[in-house]
Amino acid sequence: MSPSTIPVALVTGGSAGLGRAIAMRLVEKDYQVWITGRTERTLRQAATELSLGSRRPIQFAVADVTRPQDVEQLILRIAKESQRLDVIVNCVGTSDRGLIEGLTPDRVHELIDQNVVSTLNVCQASLALLAESQGVIVNIGSLASKVSPRFLGGYSIAKHSLAALTSQLRLELKPQGIHVGLVSPGPIRRDDAGSRYNDHVEDGLPDQAKKPGGGTRVSGLPPEVVVDAVMKCIVKRSPDLIRPRYLRPLIAIGHLFPRCGDWLLMKFTSSKS
Repeated sequence: MSPSTIPVALVTGGSAGLGRAIAMRLVEKDYQVWITGRTERTLRQAATELSLGSRRPIQFAVADVTRPQDVEQLILRIAKESQRLDVIVNCVGTSDRGLIEGLTPDRVHELIDQNVVSTLNVCQASLALLAESQGVIVNIGSLASKVSPRFLGGYSIAKHSLAALTSQLRLELKPQGIHVGLVSPGPIRRDDAGSRYNDHVEDGLPDQAKKPGGGTRVSGLPPEVVVDAVMKCIVKRSPDLIRPRYLRPLIAIGHLFPRCGDWLLMKFTSSKS
């Protein structure tokens, strides 16, 4: 393929974790892949390792996607060097633990910046390129985009906002041929799953709250399951995917019958007992 016909993908937060796994799959599908993050050393190492399985080098750019000026420079560079952009996967985000009674406005602003404003900045800056390619945006949500269990601090507030942003973007950008989808996974298996949230847990919360998903009784998903969902969103232009799949009807029941939904959340999430 000539440079002008090679599909180009941008994965924010693509140097580690789920973002890196998504970048690797896109490499395998013969995309020209860009990854971005805030730490040059981590990005450079990830790009070098990902390039080992690619017919072309992985591009990386240091950028804080919560800063519009960083995002503008990033997209200008992609336009200059790759001449197109077909896919964006927004993986940047941060989780939380705590009770609403202890949630501060500053923490809410921080969570909204990381989980929502970051995505908004990237989407807005990329619209012209995506309209040319009739491309796809995939936003990585969470089960917390769909339900609001206890002990997650401001995380559900932020992820519900991301879901709303995704839905509105999908409707507004459809006339331009741009598809916007949401992938909402449960807890994802990772090496530091048992200790990752220790510093985020306030006094008075149960030990289960330190676990992925705030102690939800859902088995950790292999990253490949989430990557498969992302690719389905790209290829089939799926609007809204939940993993594991069996939770979708339970979530729907909870929305139709709120008392039942509360009971399910109490039963399948951590408790103080």
